Amino acid sequence: MEGEAGRRYHLYDRSDQLLLVADQGSPWLPEAPQVLFARPDGERVATMDLPRPDDRRPDKKQNYAVIYEHAVYALITALDLSSGTGALRPPPAAAGATFDRLVIEVEGQKWLGLCWTGGEGPLLILYDIEASDLSPSVDAEAADLPEPIGLLEVGTGDFDFDLTLPAGRLAQGPLLGLALVFLVDGIAP
Repeated sequence: MEGEAGRRYHLYDRSDQLLLVADQGSPWLPEAPQVLFARPDGERVATMDLPRPDDRRPDKKQNYAVIYEHAVYALITALDLSSGTGALRPPPAAAGATFDRLVIEVEGQKWLGLCWTGGEGPLLILYDIEASDLSPSVDAEAADLPEPIGLLEVGTGDFDFDLTLPAGRLAQGPLLGLALVFLVDGIAP
């Protein structure tokens, strides 16, 4: 959900229990380009560093570092290969970012998230790069892609999004899931 002061998201599990809250741009947060992740009681869990808006180098890839327990838990690199240049179009703010794929490095795993550009279907499809020997620059329309390991879809019912991550593969799956929702919602139509 998006408010006047910033963007806030709530992550619920299958039994409708609130797990995490993501907040960016609220007046009580520092002005640094970050997203704060907290438990329902307000306890800070992690942050996600966002690219600085004044960084206008068009050839720079946009990296989003999820910091958990004072270390980089996940590094998410946004790429836009739709123009054929291999570089991200300059310069995305967190909302309104332009990318067609994410390379996700988390807990010793490397995944590729392909953004769906059509009307119907998932917003983000996750593949295991190493297990399926995929290149981050794979042409999603021309390639014979393997079975996905996860999906981020427009929600049905009371929720804006439905997220499926590989079961049992991440110790902090909700944290990564909420970070992905935050990034993909910025480009969702």
